[in-house]
Amino acid sequence: MNKNVKRSILLLVITLVFSTMISGCAKSANAPADNFPERNIDIVIPTAEGGAMDRAVRAATNVWSKKLGVNFQTSFYDGASGEVGYTFFMKKPADGYTLLAGNIGPEVMMVALQKPDFKFGEDYTYFATMDADPAVIWVQKDSPFKTIQDLVEEAKKRPVTIATSRYPHPSTLAVLILAKETGAQFNIIPYGWGSKTRTAGLTGEVDAVTSHLSSSLDLGSELRFLILFDQENNWKDISNNAPTPKEAFNLDMPSLGANRAWAVKTEFIEKYPERYKKLVETFKSVMEDSQVQEEFKIAGMDPSFLQYLDSEQSAKLAEDTFRVVEEYRDLLEQGKDK
Repeated sequence: MNKNVKRSILLLVITLVFSTMISGCAKSANAPADNFPERNIDIVIPTAEGGAMDRAVRAATNVWSKKLGVNFQTSFYDGASGEVGYTFFMKKPADGYTLLAGNIGPEVMMVALQKPDFKFGEDYTYFATMDADPAVIWVQKDSPFKTIQDLVEEAKKRPVTIATSRYPHPSTLAVLILAKETGAQFNIIPYGWGSKTRTAGLTGEVDAVTSHLSSSLDLGSELRFLILFDQENNWKDISNNAPTPKEAFNLDMPSLGANRAWAVKTEFIEKYPERYKKLVETFKSVMEDSQVQEEFKIAGMDPSFLQYLDSEQSAKLAEDTFRVVEEYRDLLEQGKDK
């Protein structure tokens, strides 16, 4: 083979290589962008339908759907203090088309106490909260207990019965800590469902009820709040000015309650950073939109509970809750759900 032929073959090979490279670059440049989301987004809720979480999610997504241009579809997986729903969620693809609407306080307790196969941070991440809902103790309107001091004094003489939705719960822990610090005898009875818990309190089946503030507001004048477990009562007008532990007993107790939040699989953040960014940014805009307050009112939720925390703040809240659970683990492990 002479030099001219070799040179021609070499030039042909080089031309083919460059043509392939240019064609590949052109295809990449013309590749369609990831127009996430391109279909409806599913929401897994690890509680029963019809509760405060259901209402909060509907209120928020009525605004969020307009920001994203798609609808949201909810499914409910109640059981095992939230573990059933989280387990189902962890089996879904990490593509951003399935979100979890969880409750940081009680569900962090579930993870800490039940030690399921999934772990906070490693397997799932809270990227925003939508509200703050403190734990309280309330009694029915005709109760002989007019103040929290009345209830505690009676509980030093005999076991006072207090209904709760489930034992490993922020409101339950608040009552356990109060009993430990004051010497009160509280017999905590888990009823499993919020409606059953409230009925037990209203009919006098129990002396008092512990719950989140928002879950009983619709009962209005039928009840009286005795104490609110936070550093400060920012809901004085709707909690009949219930005192905090500091105000009632000069106790420095941790704030205990609910923070309803959104979570994604941690794997999703790593695989689809742009999709994750879009979810974070659009939900932040939801919380800045005045329409969300109207939606909360329509859903029967008081907009004064609205509170936005970003991913870093949400993570800190979860980590702080883990520490509280570890500190009072012995109290929480004393009881079991019915």
